[in-house]
Amino acid sequence: MFDRAAKDLRRLRRIVGIVSKYGYGRAARQSPRLEKAFESVDVEPKVDAALSEPARFRMMLEELGPSFIKLGQVLSARPDLISAAYMEELKQLQYQCIPISYEEIEQAIEDGLGRPVKELFQRVDEVPMATASIAQVHRALTKEGEEVAVKVQRPGIREEIRADLDILYRIAQLFESVVEESVVADPIAIVREFELAINAELNFEVEAANIREFGRHKVGITDIAIPSVFDDLSSDTVLTMSFLHGTAFTRLPEGIDRKAVAKRILQEAFEEVFLAGFFHGDPHPGNILLLDDGRYGILDFGLCGRLTPHMRETLVALSLATALKDADSAARTLYRMGQADSRVSISALRDDLQALYARYLNRRIEDIDSTLMMQEILQLAIRHRIRIPSEYTMLGRAGATIEGLVRSLDPDLDIAVESMPYAQKLMASRMGPESLEGGLSKMLLQFQGLSQDVPIQLSQILSDLSAGNLQITLQGRSVDRLNQTLVMATAAISGAILGGSFVVGAFIALSRVDWAMFGIPVVAIFGAFAGAIIFTWVSAYVVIWPRLKKVRLSNWLPGRRRGS
Repeated sequence: MFDRAAKDLRRLRRIVGIVSKYGYGRAARQSPRLEKAFESVDVEPKVDAALSEPARFRMMLEELGPSFIKLGQVLSARPDLISAAYMEELKQLQYQCIPISYEEIEQAIEDGLGRPVKELFQRVDEVPMATASIAQVHRALTKEGEEVAVKVQRPGIREEIRADLDILYRIAQLFESVVEESVVADPIAIVREFELAINAELNFEVEAANIREFGRHKVGITDIAIPSVFDDLSSDTVLTMSFLHGTAFTRLPEGIDRKAVAKRILQEAFEEVFLAGFFHGDPHPGNILLLDDGRYGILDFGLCGRLTPHMRETLVALSLATALKDADSAARTLYRMGQADSRVSISALRDDLQALYARYLNRRIEDIDSTLMMQEILQLAIRHRIRIPSEYTMLGRAGATIEGLVRSLDPDLDIAVESMPYAQKLMASRMGPESLEGGLSKMLLQFQGLSQDVPIQLSQILSDLSAGNLQITLQGRSVDRLNQTLVMATAAISGAILGGSFVVGAFIALSRVDWAMFGIPVVAIFGAFAGAIIFTWVSAYVVIWPRLKKVRLSNWLPGRRRGS
């Protein structure tokens, strides 16, 4: 336990040093909760002053290591939380990790699979094909002579991430207590979302399951290749997959019909979202291959997203409302997509969406930056106190990546037109005979359950009412303010009585007993002092505390002030 605490303390000191190096130590000192941690640290920036704020933030995350890089990647998919400049910078996050030695890789394979490497493979290349923050990939040959890619988790990475998660939770708690936007952004929920994502990525059995599910969706599709998993050579820390021979989309050869490639990649993305409801969460060009036989290969399934039929229908409704410039329908759809902690003014949200559409939808198709438009829509959500589920934000990031790839291959491709057949197919499937039959059965089952439950529940309510046990709970801003007022009034009255009692008691004691030290009446002084302390505390609690407000973080971000 002490060893773990010592490691966490060393890690925390290193984080404090890196944060100060990039110029954030001075701001941290402004918080009473962080002042002590930074009091012995030189908070003067050690990087080029000409660097932009987003660039410094990205470089800081890269130096902080895998956990913070992954957190930055999560934030890059949250346009409702950060500005466009920060989003663009965080998309470039890379972890320049040094490859670990083959001896360590060999030991990690043996630990993960429980047998010596020589018994498992004919050959494992000592030079890695790729290195990343969590794993390292080596080409290998199985005992049966099949060429495979072996993904091996870096030793010690789980312990490092666990320590970082503890620190991130503490930072999130600090943000929640002092930052105004945390009411909607919910920093603890963001770290929890990140924890779930990083834990899934650390468990290679999850990625193996994603590969199998993708494979099932691609049965009968001849031009898409998904690697197969070798179960007997895989575990939660080692993943062995069939090797796909091809060229990454970052290095496409000359003579390739780029327009056809762009259209097929876009079609694949729409099939994943609208038809399967299961999509690749990180479809950057390095994860898509043009295979030697002309097929398209997809790699790296550690991050995948799922959309329920209701979520897909809601997404289609929002897209159609946007295409038709129907701000009223878009506002109501956006409200249904998210979770509101308080009453939302649909009319105000509609007016803001109308103004946004006026800015974007009068341009030519090729001039519309749909990523930026989606960012502004989600920013409207946070402004109106609506939380957007993480599945939509992950889809937004994946969609922005696909759009960037497609635009680079074919700038003239009309993405909206290409999406319409898939949206129509989704809506038609909901209106088909099979769907209607299933929906009718569900409705009858729900009605049957309702007809049985209502009399029982009504009987319980009447029984509680007659016995005087009926309790009604009210929630809302007005109720909260009333409760706070009552607490303040109770504290003021109690403090006044207690303070007055000390003063009166002191004077009674002084009149009866002459307790003095060096000629000073001790009891009277003590009573007056205690009464003064109580009065001061109560006054501070009643007068000052209700007026303390959280910090509005957006006021301190240059990107926000510039409207980016």
